[in-house]
Amino acid sequence: MTRDQVLEFVKANPASFMATVDGGKPRVRAMHTALVEPVGLTFCTGVNKDVHQQLAANPSVELAYWDPKAGVQVRVRGEMQQLRDLDLKKRIVNEVFTFLKPVAEQFGYDVLSVFRLAKGTSIVWRAAQGMAPMEVAEF
Repeated sequence: MTRDQVLEFVKANPASFMATVDGGKPRVRAMHTALVEPVGLTFCTGVNKDVHQQLAANPSVELAYWDPKAGVQVRVRGEMQQLRDLDLKKRIVNEVFTFLKPVAEQFGYDVLSVFRLAKGTSIVWRAAQGMAPMEVAEF
């Protein structure tokens, strides 16, 4: 898959499983991709969350996206960049994660943390390919 095809796949399947590293051990959780844009995959979390602490300490991640109907898994790995863009936080809260509006109103936007995976490697597995090698490409 090309980068554009990966982005389209993620738009259609925005829930991922994100693996981070904590104390040398993997940590995995489900994460919804807040924004899928040509600049990359953007995520939002709280500064009090473990995932924020883990990404701040070690930005290496792997994301796994799955389309069960098509039998396709797309993994993207690379390093997250923390973004300190107030307008981006506002956009995410007002357009994507509207359930966070009361949090932002009560505590301000500084309680939110935004990370982006702008480049890395994509690995595609298709159930129909059986034991054939996975498709690996730059993301």
